Order: sequence, then structure tokens, then C-alpha cells
Amino acid sequence: MDLITQSFAPRPKELDPLEGVGWGQRASLRLVSGPTYHKLELVTNIADPTDIERIELTRNGAQVWSVSGDTLVKAQQHAKHYVQEGRYVLNFGDNKHRTKAGVRQGDLVTLQGEIWFVYITLKSKPQGTAAPAMRARAMVLPAHAERYYLPRMYELTWHASSDGRTPFDWSERNPFFNIKRIHFIDDSIQRVRILRDNKEELNVNKVDNAADLAEAEREQNAGWFSIDFTQSGFGAEGMLNTAAMQQLQFELDKTAPGSVRVVVEAIEQVKAIPSQVAAK
Repeated sequence: MDLITQSFAPRPKELDPLEGVGWGQRASLRLVSGPTYHKLELVTNIADPTDIERIELTRNGAQVWSVSGDTLVKAQQHAKHYVQEGRYVLNFGDNKHRTKAGVRQGDLVTLQGEIWFVYITLKSKPQGTAAPAMRARAMVLPAHAERYYLPRMYELTWHASSDGRTPFDWSERNPFFNIKRIHFIDDSIQRVRILRDNKEELNVNKVDNAADLAEAEREQNAGWFSIDFTQSGFGAEGMLNTAAMQQLQFELDKTAPGSVRVVVEAIEQVKAIPSQVAAK
């Protein structure tokens, strides 16, 4: 498998100019298909991440990533990746992990004939505001013959109608979907439990979780409750697989009712790896 056998030597590359960059506009960048992208950077003069309403990555029109600029920066801060004003980074691979498989499993493998686009939606600004500037660059690796994994990042909203414990069912139970990190953006959450088929797999309160993250050199952002399944540094082994016979449940213990923004960072297996095929 190229992920393991190929030398890991990402190289910086400037990408094509973006089209349609402007306040209140949806700028676009078509990625060249074929290379493997370890990370992608948007280098801008936009100091406030909230001015970027949405960053999307699509393959043949299907959404792969969809997050706000502020969420992207906060996720970078959590993982202790370098954050620079005006630089927005989509980390597909993860250099913080300890093994080659963990570092490279999330690399964005593009195949010939596919259509990949990055879309950036900017907030509307009053007339006369200085125009936004934006260019794109990436760390790239040689092409892979096959794609086995696809990096995913997106946002959801869950609603708790009362305080106390509220269970949320992960409806898309899938043995090929693995959660790296899940962030709950709600300061009222005091404890998170995860149950699979009525068996408890995780139970942690806010203070203890923040201590665990600090020990692992991760950041607990203010107002966030981040469960990082890869905090040990072993990304390929640590992720939460979403397979379940009956239910996979996230139970949030809140001091107040209301909506909870949820940010999911995941790896989706899209093709059986050779060892899985041989075992059949």
C-alpha cells in the first residue's frame, strides 16, 4: 500500500490562482487531480477567522469538508499545530502522530479524472472595505495508485431540550467510519459519556478531560469540550470506530438546555485494503 511503502517527503507547491475572491463572494480553487495532498494552506490578509463563513472541499460535487474559518483555526489550536494570523490550514495528514500510518492515513489522495474543488465563502462587508487577498499552497506527495482513506471534517447541530443528561444517537453506524476528534461547542457541557450497544466506552468530566488534553499537549479551547481519540499520538489505532449492532450514543450532561454545535474530524475508509481482501 502506497501509504506505507512510499517515502514520506512532502514538498511545498504553489497552487493555481483562486477565482471570485471578494467580500460576500464564494471563491473557488480547482485542485489538480493526481497528487497526494498532505495539507493545504490559504494564505490571506483576513485577520479575523469569522470573516470566513465556510471552507468546503468537494469531490465530483460531493462534500468532503465543510467548516467555518473560526472552527478551522480553533481545531488547529486544539491539536497544537502552528497558527498564524491570516493563514488557514487544512491538515489532511497529521505530523503530530507517532507512526507513519498515523501521520499519513488522512492524506488527501486524488485520482486522475476526478474533479476536486475548494470553495471559500467570505462574509459581506460594507462598500469601501479593503479587498481581501488570497493565495493557495500545499504540501504534496507523489500520486497513489489507489485511495483507501478519505479525510473528513464537518459540523453538525444537536439540540438538548432540557438540562441534565441528554443522549444523542450516532445514526450512521459504520465500520468504515472512524472519528479522530469530536468537539462539542457549548460551555454548559460538564460531562461526556460514550456508549456502544449499552456498554460504556468513555466517561469523563470537563476538568479531567482538560487535564488529559494538557498532558497530551493538546488544547481545550474556551467554550469547547473536545474528545480527542488520537491524543496518545497513535492516530491509526486510537480513533473511535462507529460500528455498532444496536446503537452508538453520545451522552452530554449539560447545565442548561439549548443547541450544541458539533465538529467532527474523521477518517473514512472508502476501499478495502489488501490485507482485508486477503482475509476473506
